[in-house]
Amino acid sequence: MEKISQQQYQALIEGALLLEEDAFGVKVLDTGKGEMIKLFRRKRLLSTALFFPYAYRFVANAKKLTKLGIPTVSINKLLCCPSIKRHLVIYQKLEGELLRTVLTQSVDHPEKRYEKFGRFIAHLHQKGVYFRSAHLKNILALPNGEFGLIDISDMQIKHQPLKQSLRLRNFSHILRYPEDKALIRSQLDTFMLGYVNESKLSSAAALAIENEIRALVV
Repeated sequence: MEKISQQQYQALIEGALLLEEDAFGVKVLDTGKGEMIKLFRRKRLLSTALFFPYAYRFVANAKKLTKLGIPTVSINKLLCCPSIKRHLVIYQKLEGELLRTVLTQSVDHPEKRYEKFGRFIAHLHQKGVYFRSAHLKNILALPNGEFGLIDISDMQIKHQPLKQSLRLRNFSHILRYPEDKALIRSQLDTFMLGYVNESKLSSAAALAIENEIRALVV
């Protein structure tokens, strides 16, 4: 990991478009040159981030997802700027549209998108991916028709398919926002068809998950 000065940081972000910030400052920048800059801070004085910073997790998860064949960002650099107490990850911009935006668009046969989305979530679960930040603004619909993941620091990747309890918990993350619940509710049967067909769950497990999702989207 390379350390940079505040002057180098300012030169790095010069002309970049601010995409996201919070009360603590800048979070995501678009350089306009095909690269994104994501800044990470340690949120608590005493936490696991002291030993394994969120920026490291982001980079590690990107590598693991790529190895699994799941589309995600491609890392270019990992930096640290001590003067602003931030880690920075520079990565190749993943081209695509936010899934929430895509699902709100009026098209013929929208059920095909929902079935494919259900299959994608099942594929993640089968690969052991527990994406706690999963929601429809952290999943991209890619130009090739596939889906990709962004904002991937808050994630665990198991060595086996997720257990039913973790799948259910993950759906509570995916369906945390009212607008996302409404979208899935509009095509719930189709979404579940895609999920069940791809997940290879037992009938009992599939029914339990379907009932939980129906309760979540009410």
